[in-house]
Amino acid sequence: MSARRKTPPALKVEAIAASLHSSAIGHRILYLPVVTSTMDIARQEAERGAPEGTVVVAEEQTAGRARFGRQWLSTPNQNLAFSVLLYPSRRTSTRLSTVTPVAVLRAITKVTGLSATLKWPNDVRLGEKKVCGILIEAAFQDSQVRHAILGIGINVNFNPAEDPQAGFAATSLAAELGKPVSREELLQAILTELGLAYTHLREWDRVWDEWRSSLETLGRQVQVRWGEHLEEGVAEDVDSEGNLLLRRADGTLVALAAGEVTFQL
Repeated sequence: MSARRKTPPALKVEAIAASLHSSAIGHRILYLPVVTSTMDIARQEAERGAPEGTVVVAEEQTAGRARFGRQWLSTPNQNLAFSVLLYPSRRTSTRLSTVTPVAVLRAITKVTGLSATLKWPNDVRLGEKKVCGILIEAAFQDSQVRHAILGIGINVNFNPAEDPQAGFAATSLAAELGKPVSREELLQAILTELGLAYTHLREWDRVWDEWRSSLETLGRQVQVRWGEHLEEGVAEDVDSEGNLLLRRADGTLVALAAGEVTFQL
């Protein structure tokens, strides 16, 4: 009779919050075993007037979502699924899609030594396999940003290659490293790096350069799709607002603010 597989321990967040008590992000962490979505809970917290930098972490999401309305699969006690509540200015809100993946890249390297890349706009990848998804949602009132929520899901110790529901090329930090990774250490590193990047936006040029240099999308023939619309061409560059500059076959250049990228051979 085979031995029963030991259930991984639940995430411990008390020490993380204590270590970040004076930081902009992570000084207040709500830990919930099961939620529909950490972004839903973060939105409720915003409506209650929760302080900026509040983090909602869950072991399991029954309706976790990714970009384009897709579902984000969450494996209990093995990965990280969390959302961060911010109250940025309108200008700062436009930079969150750059700041957030850079913070994740820095944290992954700091904790594991692995060097990840980015598939525009903000998929974090290892060896051309997705390891982290980032979703950013903002609520507006007139022309002002009421709040912004950063949703981050990372495959830490569960290898999605073993899950037939994954539906795309994915991996985990543990699979690439060859050993388990501390979720607590990784979460603390991400929140620390995110807090530093968010509160020191005067260093924006350095953050943007780091984001751009991590983009594996540039220089490649791509298709960019959103809804029924499709653009094809060479991903030539990105501008200061994070738009992808696509050179079409006819030589014209178009700036794309969003879309799903597929690499073409």
